[in-house]
Amino acid sequence: MQQSPMQQQEGKTASRSRRAASFVAATAGLLCFLIGTSVMYTTNRSSSSVVAVTNPNNNPDIEEASSLSSSTSLLRPSRRALSELVRVEDGEDLCSYKRARLIAVSLAEHDVSPTYQASFPGSGARMTHELIRALTGIAISTDHAYAVETNRHRHSVAVKTHYPDPNGVPLDEFDEHFNGAVLVLRHPAKAIPSFFNFWYERVHHLANHSTRAPLEEWIKFRDTSLVRQLQHYQQHMDFWMLKYEQNKEKLLVVTYEDMTDDVKGPETTARIAEFLNAAEGVQTVPPESITCIWQKVVKYEDIGIKLKYGSHRTGGPKSNPYTDIQLYAIQLMMQEQRIKFQNDPDMVAIMDRYISMTLEMQPELVTS
Repeated sequence: MQQSPMQQQEGKTASRSRRAASFVAATAGLLCFLIGTSVMYTTNRSSSSVVAVTNPNNNPDIEEASSLSSSTSLLRPSRRALSELVRVEDGEDLCSYKRARLIAVSLAEHDVSPTYQASFPGSGARMTHELIRALTGIAISTDHAYAVETNRHRHSVAVKTHYPDPNGVPLDEFDEHFNGAVLVLRHPAKAIPSFFNFWYERVHHLANHSTRAPLEEWIKFRDTSLVRQLQHYQQHMDFWMLKYEQNKEKLLVVTYEDMTDDVKGPETTARIAEFLNAAEGVQTVPPESITCIWQKVVKYEDIGIKLKYGSHRTGGPKSNPYTDIQLYAIQLMMQEQRIKFQNDPDMVAIMDRYISMTLEMQPELVTS
C-alpha cells in the first residue's frame, strides 16, 4: 500500500533521529526556541528611531528609504530598482520593447488603496516589489517612507514591509488606507541565509546583492542566531495570518518558490495581479501580458537580460549548511505552524511542502 505524505514524513523523521546519536538529548533544548530567548547576532535596536531620507529632486524612480539612528542599522539605503521593466504605453508589445525605453513609475495622481507587500527578510521582497510595479505602473513605498511621508498616503500601489520583524515599522494607524495584504513566504532554511548575505553586505559596505558571506561567517551567525531568526519568522507569519483571520479574502499568501518556478511563476503572478486589481484605483496589465512581465522581472537572466542592478552574488557557499539538529528545529517550527493554521488548506499545503523540503535536506557533517 502506498504511504501517505504524512506517513512518508514520519518515516524520514524517524530515520534522521536514529542517525544522530545525540538527537534526543538535544531536542529538549531546541524546544526552548518556542519560548526562550537568545542574543541577536545583528544589533541592539532598543534605542532606534526612524529617520526619513529625503529625495530633493523628487525622482519617482528612486525608492526613498529610511534608516534607524543606530550606526549598525540593517535597513536599506536609497537605491535603483532591480528591474527596469515598467508598464508601457498602450498598443506596445511588452515582450518586444527594450528596457532602455524606460517609462518612469511614479506615485498615482488619483486615490489608490494600497496593499501591504509583507515578507520575512530574505524572501524576495525586492523581486516582488518590481513585479508589482511592472503589473500596475504605480510606485511602491517602504513602510519607513509611508510612515513619515504623507504624500505617499493613498498614492502608492503597495507598501513593502518586514514588520513585525525588527527591520519593519508598524503601520496600524494607517490600516484604513489599505485594501489588504500579499504575504510572501519562503522556506526559512533559504530565507535566513539570504537575509544574512544582505546583512554581511551592509556591515562590510558592499554593493547590494553582490556578495555571499564566507562559510565561516555563515556558521558563526547560524549557530548564534538561528533560534532568534526562527522566532522572528514564526512571529511574522502569525501576525499577518491573524491580522486577516476574520477577513481572509483580504489576504493573498504566495510563496517565493512558486513565484520563481517555471510553471507556477506566471500563474502566481496572475493571482497577484487579480488581487491588486480589486483595490481602489488600481488597474493591472491585461492577462496576456503577465507571462512576459514575469519573465522579464523574475527570469531576466534566463532570457538573456543583463541588469546592472540585478542580483549577482559571488563568493561564499551557494547552499548554506545546517546541522541535523538545526534542520529538526526548522521542521519543528513548521509543524507547529501547520497545527496552528490547520483550518487553512492553503497554509497546510505550504507547510507540508516546506516540511518535506526540510526532510530532503542533507545535514552538515559534524566532526569532533
